[in-house]
Amino acid sequence: MTTKKKQKPRKSKININALLPRPKPVSWKDAHYYIEHAREYPIMGTWLMEGWKETGLTPVVVARRQTEDKVIFGVFMVDFYCLGVKNAYCNGDFPLKRFQNELETMCSGQPEACDPGLAHELIYGGIEFARGYGFEPHTDFNLASKVLDPSEAWPQKYKLIFGKDGKPLFVSGPYDSVDRIMAKLRRTAGDGNFDFLIGLPENEGFEEE
Repeated sequence: MTTKKKQKPRKSKININALLPRPKPVSWKDAHYYIEHAREYPIMGTWLMEGWKETGLTPVVVARRQTEDKVIFGVFMVDFYCLGVKNAYCNGDFPLKRFQNELETMCSGQPEACDPGLAHELIYGGIEFARGYGFEPHTDFNLASKVLDPSEAWPQKYKLIFGKDGKPLFVSGPYDSVDRIMAKLRRTAGDGNFDFLIGLPENEGFEEE
């Protein structure tokens, strides 16, 4: 009686590794990356708050086209009567539709499209004016400024006038350190060389000088 030799199992011709789901490539590019590289992307638009000339204070929104459906943007709260850039924030890899939906909120009202040169002149000019009286831009400006072009990229063709009637006008806001700001203005501008409107507690009104 002959016995059949046991045949070794044939190796499968199917690559079982090919049946496993392939891991998706991980992108290390996050919002911060796009902010750091913002100047590599074209400016999509710039906006101010409608009626900004009469207020002395306006958000300035600068947006760059990252992709067809993503943007990089910065928002700068500019007090062009006195304090320069009071606040700033930015974001990248941001959905375009969401940006469009939130633009009115960013502008604190109806957005007014403007020339990028005007937006840059307002921001950088406000900073320069405020520095003359000892006020530096908000600390978050260091990051948000990466969304802007360099100051020398746009000639100052709009000849904006900062201050009010030839001197600083400080209008206090809810988060301003009034005593510190007033002391600095007295030291840098001198009494009589600046004006101010200071809100009183419990909505009693304004102290004006």
